[in-house]
Amino acid sequence: MATENAEISPVEKMSKQEMAKIIKTAKKESERQGKKSTKSVCDVMKDNTSEILQKIESKFPAYAELYTALYGKYLHTMDDLYGVYYMSEKEFFSNMESDKAASQALGAYWKFITNMATTQIDLATNFLQMYVQMRIATIESYDTMAHHMIDNYMRAWNQFKLKQ
Repeated sequence: MATENAEISPVEKMSKQEMAKIIKTAKKESERQGKKSTKSVCDVMKDNTSEILQKIESKFPAYAELYTALYGKYLHTMDDLYGVYYMSEKEFFSNMESDKAASQALGAYWKFITNMATTQIDLATNFLQMYVQMRIATIESYDTMAHHMIDNYMRAWNQFKLKQ
């Protein structure tokens, strides 16, 4: 604008000529910018919303990688902890005479617990997969319904268009 470098005075102290000059300059500037851009308000809103959503979507791989690294670190730490625990227990129990039958029973018990845990992990993974598929199907159904509603809305408005 032409008044960028000029000192801005309060409106109360301005003369009518100064006010008219500022208004004319602002009007010319907006007309000049209006000729450059013929986008509607809806276009501007859609473009900016799409830009934000695309930015979020572009970050999904980074989020997945970061959480995978975090969870992997957690699992490796737990595995290391149990490795240290194993070594200290082995040293403790190696000094004791243990019953072979009790050792086999304990092994069978822990094998049962391990099988149950791995089965539950598989069930939880399958449940999550079905849950996500159901949510995606719901979103797709909503998207289809929304498009039909918008189409019907547009057809209804087209009936009221003024003839030119």
